[in-house]
Amino acid sequence: MRQETHPATQPYRYEPLGSNSTNGRRQVTKAALLKVAGVFLAAIFFAGWPCTYPHQAHAGEQAKAGAMPDYLSREEIQSVKVYKAVVPAVVTIFTSREVIQEGGAAKKGGIASGVLISEEGHVLTAAHVVSGADEIVVKTRDGKMRPAELLFSEMGADIALIKLITPAPELKHAELGDSDRLLVGQSVYAIGSPYGLEDSFSVGHISGIRSFDRYYDGSIQAKFIQTDAAINMGNSGGPLLNSKAQVIGIASRILSVSGGFQGIGFVVPINTAKQLLSLKDRVWLGIEGIYLNREGIATLMNRDLKGGLLIERVTKGSPGDKAGLRGGSVPSRMLGRDFLLGGDLIVEFGTKEACNSDCLADANKHFGGINKIPVKFLRGGKMLETTIDLSGTRQNFLEGIKH
Repeated sequence: MRQETHPATQPYRYEPLGSNSTNGRRQVTKAALLKVAGVFLAAIFFAGWPCTYPHQAHAGEQAKAGAMPDYLSREEIQSVKVYKAVVPAVVTIFTSREVIQEGGAAKKGGIASGVLISEEGHVLTAAHVVSGADEIVVKTRDGKMRPAELLFSEMGADIALIKLITPAPELKHAELGDSDRLLVGQSVYAIGSPYGLEDSFSVGHISGIRSFDRYYDGSIQAKFIQTDAAINMGNSGGPLLNSKAQVIGIASRILSVSGGFQGIGFVVPINTAKQLLSLKDRVWLGIEGIYLNREGIATLMNRDLKGGLLIERVTKGSPGDKAGLRGGSVPSRMLGRDFLLGGDLIVEFGTKEACNSDCLADANKHFGGINKIPVKFLRGGKMLETTIDLSGTRQNFLEGIKH
C-alpha cells in the first residue's frame, strides 16, 4: 500500500517528503517540462480545506473553570499547564483565493492554524497555508476576525510569516524555543484547528529528527521534526511545543496511506524559521511557476524561445505582485502534471537569459545585495519589461521578538 505525505490543511495527495534531488530540483519529463515552485526549492501544490464547519466552543471553554483535580498525574498536570500557557496565542487562519472552474471564476476557502509571536501581531504559520491567497483573515482567541498581510514565505521550508494589519498588543503571544536542543523521546504538544475544531490539543513524542541534503537560501539545511503527536487536516501552521510551553516547530505535513493521521507527522524546526526570518540579504519574489525549455514553449505557446519561467501564481502584496507580474488562470494537465496556463513567461531575470530552476533555487547567489532586478517577460504575444523591488523584504523580521 502506498504511503504519501499530505499537507495538514487538506486531503490532496502530496509527493513524498525529500523526493527532490540534492540541488532541490526533480526532472518531470526528459525534455519538455521541469517543475519548480517559483523562488522555492521544492514544488508543492496545496489548497485549502473547505471552510464549512459548524460553530462550536473552544476546547478550553467546554470544561468548567476551576482548580486542577487532585488525581492528575505529573504528566497530566504538565500537559494542562502547557495548554493553558499557549492556547491564547494560537489562532485559526482563514484564506480565500480565486480559482477558475468550468462555470467561471469562483472563490476557494481554506482553514488552518498559526501562532502569535509578537505584540505587533506577527503570526507564524506554514507557507502552504497562505500560498496563492487573495485574502487572509486571522481569528484570535477573543473571537475577533482580523485581516492580515503576508510578509514572508519560503515554500521549500514550508514557513510563512503574516502580520495583523491592525496590531492588537492586548493579545498574548508565544515564546520561541530552541529546536537544536531536542531529544528523540521527549514529550511534545500540538495545538491547532483540525477539521475546524479550534484549540484542539494533542500530546506525543519526538520520533526523530530528519535531515536532507537540501538547503534553503543556499546555507540553511532542510530539517524536519518527526512526531507522533496527532496532526490532522487544519493543524498546518500550528505550533509544536516543548514542556516549557515554548514553540519548537510549526506543523507542516503527515505521512499517510488514508490521508488521515497515522502516527507520523512532520514539523518545521523553529530554528529553521528563525534563520530564514532573520536573514537580511534574502531574495523573495512571491511567485510560483514551472520552468519550460524550448520544446515546452513551442508546444504550449508556439514560440521559439530558449526557455523561461511560466508563472502560475503571484502572492498578493509580494515583490512580484507589486512589479505587475501575473499568474495563470486556465487549469490544464500536460505531461502528467497539473498547472495553470495564461500567466506571464519570464525569459530574462536580471542578467540571466532564459531563467531556469537553477536561477530560482540559487537566487541569493545571483542577486544577493541587489534591490532592483530587471525582468523581461512575454504576455499576450508581446515582450514586456518590469523591475522587481526587493528592498521591502530585506529585513530581519525577528528584530524585537523574544526568542
